[in-house]
Amino acid sequence: MDRILIVDDEASSRELCRVTLEEPGRAITLCENADNALEEIGRDHYDLVLTDMIMPGLTGLELLERIKAERSETAVVLMSGKGSISTAVRAIKLGAEDFIEKPIPDPEVLLLAVNRALKARRLENENRELRRELKKLKEEPVLIGGDAFSEVLRMVERIAPLETTVLITGETGTGKEVIARRIHALSLRHQKPFVAINCGGLPHGLLESLLFGHERGAFTGAVKQTTGYFEKAHGGTILLDEIGDMPLDLQAKLLRVLQEKNFRRIGSEGDIDVDCRVIAATHRNLQQMVSSEKFREDLFYRLNVINIAIPPLRERQDDIPALANHLVRLSSAKMDKPIHQIDTEALTYLKNYDYPGNIRELQNILERAVALSTDETLTINDLPQEIVECERRYSPPQKIKAYHLAKTEFERQFIQSALNENNQNVADAAKQTGIPRQNFYLKMKKFDIEPPRSS
Repeated sequence: MDRILIVDDEASSRELCRVTLEEPGRAITLCENADNALEEIGRDHYDLVLTDMIMPGLTGLELLERIKAERSETAVVLMSGKGSISTAVRAIKLGAEDFIEKPIPDPEVLLLAVNRALKARRLENENRELRRELKKLKEEPVLIGGDAFSEVLRMVERIAPLETTVLITGETGTGKEVIARRIHALSLRHQKPFVAINCGGLPHGLLESLLFGHERGAFTGAVKQTTGYFEKAHGGTILLDEIGDMPLDLQAKLLRVLQEKNFRRIGSEGDIDVDCRVIAATHRNLQQMVSSEKFREDLFYRLNVINIAIPPLRERQDDIPALANHLVRLSSAKMDKPIHQIDTEALTYLKNYDYPGNIRELQNILERAVALSTDETLTINDLPQEIVECERRYSPPQKIKAYHLAKTEFERQFIQSALNENNQNVADAAKQTGIPRQNFYLKMKKFDIEPPRSS
């Protein structure tokens, strides 16, 4: 919804602008002077301010300067009955999107100017957000990995252009939100919003309001209309993180959104259509929650169209050196310290730690090490005691390759044994091992295990 603030000391002019610009999907507020307008802007967000030039108190140009200093993302269009070319040029230089002479000869002139300014501001904001997302993706260590993680990245690339719902599963700290952002960045919706909300740890009423929004007066404290996350994600992608923590009655409302593609704000009687891709993420076992009636079965099947299971860091041992060196470079740049590498002994210890907190824990460990190190290379003296004293023993460097081969052979035999025990039924074997079916097929392909032939 576009929010427009009209500032003019003449009531008739304010009303003419309001009538001209009013249309569905717009909220218009009127102010009679610049001081009131600044108070209003301080309380709420506005996409565009339409202001007269000559008013008692602050002028339109002074108001423009204040807005650009405090809310640079807000578009401003100026109007004046005493305008000149030099005034218009100055207004544009100060950041105004347009300058309109009064009296306005045709309301269509005003409407076109406002629509053009809103469109330009919207594109600028979308491009800014896209650049921010791409920069974040380039710096994300989660996306660095070798064989242990390549299946996940290939899956992301395949399903990103599709419109289907995705369920991302994995332990806390494995980077579920990063994968969701990657899917959005590679999708056809990449120029539209990506909105993420964590469904865990929020009171029921607050979560419902955040998801669907509310009308003014819907409940005590609802002093204004609020847009929900689904509405903000229109045209783009919404990530429902920790979906397993969502209360059952809100699960029913979410199911309606997925089925009907619309919802209602709290306190409203009208439906709002929404077009956004839904990605859900959880560290919980939703199938077990369905069995114990803590999660709706119909919602689970709606969400679990495509499942991406992110392996924990302890199963990505060979990825740790690349991850660790990348994290050290990021931390060094952020702290402006000349640390660019980790010595071999420290890397070996890092590889053989279990990381209950996954990548997030590795990131914290290395950020602390960089902060405290006085040398240009990180050593075991910079690592915390829980890693140095870890009881898990590792093979000497020259035997790591042999261990990797043994691990690969074990995995191949594991997949083959699961198929044999389930009469070559892939679905049953995948269910028994807890591996998502598409991942099970990928592992079969990786180890050249032929799929069963239909008779």
